[in-house]
This record gives sequence, C-alpha cells and structure tokens, in this order.
Amino acid sequence: MYYAKPEEGYKGSYEYHIKKCMNIFYDEFYRKRDIFLKIMHYLGYDIDAFERNVNFAVSMHDLGKLSCIFQEQMKKTIKKEKNIKYFRHELLSFIYMILATQKYLKNSNKEFPYHYYSVLSHHKKLDINLNEFYREMNKIKEWPRLTDEEFRYGLSLAIKFSKQKYDLINKLGNYIPTKADVIKFFEYYLKESSLVRLKVDRSKIRLLYTLCKGILQYCDWIASSDKMPLHQLMSQNELIDKIKQKVESEGHQYSERKFHKDCAMAVNNIIAIAPTGSGKTEASLLWAVKYNNCKIIFLMPTTVTSNSIYKRLAKSYFGDEYCGLTHSNSELYFAINDEIKTQNSPKMRFELLQHRAFIAPVMVSTVDQLLTSGFNLGFWCLKEYALVGSSIIIDEIQAYDTFTLGLITELIKKIKILQGRVMIMSATMPNFLLEHFSKLLSIESPIIATEFMYRKHNKWKFIDGQLWDIVDEIKNYIDKCKKVAVIVNTIETAKKLYNEMSNDYNVLCLHSEFTMKDRIEKENLLEKNNNYDLVISTQVIEVSLDINFNIIFSECAPIDSLVQRAGRCNRRGEYDDSEFIVFDYSDISEKYIYKSDILKKTKEVVRKNQRYLSEYEIMEMVNEVYSDFNMYDDAFNEAVKIYNRIANEEIILDLQYDEEKLKTRLINNTKVSIIPYEFKDKVEGLYNNNQYAQIALYEVPVNIGRFKKYIIKNYCENIYNLPIYTIKYNDEIGIIYNDETIEFI
Repeated sequence: MYYAKPEEGYKGSYEYHIKKCMNIFYDEFYRKRDIFLKIMHYLGYDIDAFERNVNFAVSMHDLGKLSCIFQEQMKKTIKKEKNIKYFRHELLSFIYMILATQKYLKNSNKEFPYHYYSVLSHHKKLDINLNEFYREMNKIKEWPRLTDEEFRYGLSLAIKFSKQKYDLINKLGNYIPTKADVIKFFEYYLKESSLVRLKVDRSKIRLLYTLCKGILQYCDWIASSDKMPLHQLMSQNELIDKIKQKVESEGHQYSERKFHKDCAMAVNNIIAIAPTGSGKTEASLLWAVKYNNCKIIFLMPTTVTSNSIYKRLAKSYFGDEYCGLTHSNSELYFAINDEIKTQNSPKMRFELLQHRAFIAPVMVSTVDQLLTSGFNLGFWCLKEYALVGSSIIIDEIQAYDTFTLGLITELIKKIKILQGRVMIMSATMPNFLLEHFSKLLSIESPIIATEFMYRKHNKWKFIDGQLWDIVDEIKNYIDKCKKVAVIVNTIETAKKLYNEMSNDYNVLCLHSEFTMKDRIEKENLLEKNNNYDLVISTQVIEVSLDINFNIIFSECAPIDSLVQRAGRCNRRGEYDDSEFIVFDYSDISEKYIYKSDILKKTKEVVRKNQRYLSEYEIMEMVNEVYSDFNMYDDAFNEAVKIYNRIANEEIILDLQYDEEKLKTRLINNTKVSIIPYEFKDKVEGLYNNNQYAQIALYEVPVNIGRFKKYIIKNYCENIYNLPIYTIKYNDEIGIIYNDETIEFI
C-alpha cells in the first residue's frame, strides 16, 4: 500500500486520498458549474478547458508522495521512529505532472499553465526565488525519483477517478528529476517576454490561478480531514422558525417585520439602513439564505463584533459545526469558550486553520482578514475561492476610513466577477457612502427599516462646556438613581474621572488598556447585570455591547460615532426620560484623535438639534456633517492602486509579509501589546503547558507613543522573550503610569 498520510489502513492510503479528493472536486464543480460558466465567460475562457485543467491538478497534485522517501517518512512517522528524511513532495508532483502531460502542453503553448503552478504551491508560498523550497533547491543534491511502477500507479488512479479522457505519457525512461527542471518551467511563463507573448490580461491569469488553487486546496484539505464537505442548506422558512424560537425563548412575542420581509424578498445586491434594535442580523440572514446552497460570509469592523455575531449564529441558527470565526484573536476566543481542553489538539488546530481559510459554510470575520487576500497573503486563494457564488454581508460600513473603503471597493468588484452577492449594512449611512455603493452595486434605492425610523428614543442635548465643568451635573443624575454612562475620547480622561468618582459611587471603568481577561470580565458584567451607579468608557463601548443606559454623557466626537454611542442609550425603548447629552471636546481630541473640521461641524449640528430626535432626523444630521466630504482622497486612490498593482505585477506570486501586520486601515493610533510584570509567573506557566493562545488574556494594548516614553525601558528579561514589562497595573483603571501629566500622543 502507498501512503498519503501517516495512518494505518485504507484511510491512510494514497488511493483513498485521491479518490476522496476527486469525489469532492466533482461535487464542488458541478454544484457550482453554472457559476463557473459565468466567471469563465467574463474571463473569455472555455469552461471545459477549465474543468480539464483543474482535474489535472486535483488528480495529480500528490504524485510526489509515491516516492520512496515520502513512503519511508510515513512509515517511520506511524512507528514514531526518528531520523526521518524530508523532501517536499509538491516539487516531484510538479515535475511528474509536466512529464505526464507533455502532449497537452505542446498543444496549449499559448495558454498560461496556472494549474501546474497550483500544484507546486498547494502547500507552500511561491516567490520568484522559490525560497520556501530552499532545502530541496540548495542542500539536497540528489533528488528522489519515481520508478515506472510508482509513476504508472499514480496516473492509473488519476484516470480511474477522473471523468476526463487523458492522453498521458506513462514511460519515464532514464529521466532523473533535478532542480534545473523546476526552475526552467517555473520561470519560463513568468518572464516578461512570455507574459507579453501570451497577450492575456494579467489580472485574469491571477484569477484563473486563484480559482484552480482554491479548488485544489479545498479538495485536499477536506479530504485530509475526517469529514465530508458541509454546505449551508437552510431555507428561509426554516430560518424564520428559528428566529421565532429565539424571540420567544427571550420572553418576547414574534411578529413579522416589514424590514425583514423586504430583505427576504430582495434580489441580488442590497444596501440596508436600519437603526439599533431593528434586527439587522436576522434581516441579512433572510436575504443570504434565499440563495440556497451558498456560503454566507459576515464581515465585521472589530473582533468584538465578530465574536458577538459568531456566537449568535452558532448558538441560535446554524450550529457550531457549520460556523467559522477568524480574526487576530479568534484562537483566544475558542481557548476561553469551552474549548480549553481541546485547543492544543491537532484536530482543533486544523479546525482553526480551516476557519482562517474561510472553509466553513457560514463564516464570520473582521473585514481585514478578507482584504489581505488582495495582497496575495496567507490563504489568499482559498479566501477568494470562498467568494464564488457566496452571500457576503459587510456590516457597519461607516466604521472605515477612506483607505479601507478603497480596498473594500476593489474587493466588491472581485466579488461581482466571482458571482457573489453583497449586502451593505449601516445604522448611519452618509449620502457619500450611499451614492458610492449604490453605483458600485447597481442599486436604485436602499432598503430602509421605515417602521423604526420615526421612533424617538432619546432627547439629545448639548452642554457648552467640557467634562470637568459638568461633574456636578453627572453626580446629580446618579443621585436620582438614573443608569448613567460617561463616554470620553481618551483613556487618561477615563482614568481621571474614575479616580474622581469612585470614592463616592460604585463605578466601572472600561477602555482598551486592560488585559483581555479583565476587559472580557467587565463586558460580561455589564451585559449580564449592570448594577453600577456609573460606567465610564472610551470608544470601546460604541459597538457590539448589548448594554443599556437611560442617561449618557458623551464627549463630542464625529457624528457617526455619537450615533453609535447613542445606540447604547434607551436601547430597548423602556425609558420615558432618556437623554443623550453631548459636551464639548477637549483640545487633545481635536489635535490628535479626530479631524478638526468634522468635530466642529458635529458640535454645531448637535447644538442645533436639541430635542427628541427620530432616526430620520439623526440621518439628516449625519448627512449635514458629511455634506462636502471627499471620499475619493489620496488614501482611497492609493488603496485602489495597490490592489491593481499586485494583481498585474505579482500575478500568482505570494508577497512575503506578515499578514497580521500589513496595513488594511489608516491606523493613526498604533498599539503595542505588553504584559504587566504581575502576570509573569502566570504567562510563563501557560507557555510551559503549550497554552499559547491564553497568554493573550494577559496582554494589554498600549499606544506606541506611551510605549516608547514610559514602558520600553522597563523590559523584563525572561526565558521565553515574552513582552513582559515592570509597569504598574490594576484591574480597576488599567495601566498606571508614573507621570500623571501624560497626554494622549
């Protein structure tokens, strides 16, 4: 028996793996054939040729595993023996696939052979110097080879499990594979002269490669797991039943909403405008499941909102098995949510890897995770393949800067080519965004939750004074037993106000400079049982937290941020006297945090509208502030140029950057994660037990300016090189700096 993976029995065999890969391929291809047909029409490419080429790739991608060196590796791994020799099987698969299909290559010399490159790169990144194969290209002089028996066996299985007629060469003669063979073929079609000769749009070459490699990797990954492909098959009626169950389990009576019905009936792309509490998530699901048997992708602005939506979808609608979550801290999410015992198992790691590659039928992610695919980073082919025929929901579109909006615009263009559908959602949709995305998505008018737009939950007020001028007024509301929150624009202001108020009242302080562990605990306390006299927070309270106050004091910020903050005031409409009170912004806010002109316009528009405001009136305020906003600035145009440059210059090559560090947003307040010294023993213990994800529970993100000024000099040497610093910290206000005059940098 020839092995494909280190497992005894037929399930570990090469035959079983190729058979399973091909079954998955045909299921996937014919399920999406009509979609592929439309994509190929756009590319000017023959659908039958595409099927044949992907068939080549899937059926022959592991030919190199038949070599004696790989088979010996599998046997020793099964027996847990040492002294194992390694050689990248993809290199041999690449060479022997070329040998077997020479007749096809001669007849297709005017075509870019994207499927061969897909085989070469189905496990490793490709760069022009083949650095991922350094050992094989530079240290191993004599390469392993296939015997005639091994070669023919591999080809016989390719023919057996394929529905194509192959014209293959199955005699090796005296051929000995060398690195020169790989380099010659690898470089030939990527040369400028070859690309010019082919006269093919380079971005189209990239797309063919992306689709082929995406399908190959999908088939290979699923076949290597212990389960069959999962597809999202829920109907609208089934979803409505689940929504009813959820509403009734929460003690409410279900009634059909016009907004939900409009979204459920909508065809193709839509823009939805709906305020907090209107059931945007359920409306988007009703739109998404209308297209039966398609992937659903939720793209959120923050990790916290992503976690919240994932939990909701997995618990109430689809189940854990069908849902995936990926963002910069998703591993930590699973580590602390009933997965602690299994987080370090190979099975759990593979599940998380599949989430990162957008393989789950229902995916939740921060938008950044998908935007990096346009940079040829990470699992970019699998991510882009996930877009094929899918329903993609982009929530809180107003949360992004113009650079990110440029990237999102290019992503949507790609989604349209890949026959996906897009739903843009927002509670506050300025006209410039509405006009831009309406044109991009060919939408005549948005779907608006009109049944909620006339409601007036809060009285808006403006106080012509700064925070320290109104402390007595805040205390007055607390003394009247109101549920009060104060939202400020800087962490230091929040800390100072906490010190001012905590001696007399039961106060909770919430901002980003807490350990993840403390922040999660604080957020859970707020959502489950807010018994505090006063909650003091920064911008972190603006999104996702399901908390409710009847009085909110907010430092003036851009109008869209104020609307998000106001969404935490009288959230469920149970108060008759709720007020959202805006006070003047500080000099630091104007100088370092927000654009001065937007702050000034916001202050004036709030000053003019001090009354109970409907959602329509709030929308008008947003549009007034952004009436002359230029979305198409240098940052937007730079984002568009970057995507197009990579597609046309790098084509199929992976960029050698850290995916987590590549910029997808204009970050003006860069953060550095540190671990306060008091957690040194705890995190070193976690490291010793291989519980790496949980170390992040004790990290604190701090501003780069403060890090350089107050923290970097206090580094604590440790054997694991963890970012431990001798900085004071407590769970009430977070990091305590020595210099009390610190300003926000």
